[in-house]
Amino acid sequence: MKNKIYTNPYRQNLTERDLIEREQVIAKMRVAARIDDIRQELNLSKSEFAELLGKHPSEITKWLSGTHNFTQDTYTLIEVLTKKQIFEGMKVRV
Repeated sequence: MKNKIYTNPYRQNLTERDLIEREQVIAKMRVAARIDDIRQELNLSKSEFAELLGKHPSEITKWLSGTHNFTQDTYTLIEVLTKKQIFEGMKVRV
């Protein structure tokens, strides 16, 4: 018996911009998951993590939602204060 191939007509109509936006959402979710992994590795509650970083707990909740667009300054803050890398193997030393 031959497998039937199903196609999604919506996916075929995606523009390049749609695909870029999809990848941006996926990237934001990956970063949020990594930051939450760091928090858990340190055995910190969200409130304790917020205190460590000098942030309000509501900001941490926003970060972990997967919708936040992080700045390089935020990445650096997290890495310096937690002594953990967000992007493994990409640390540049000057």
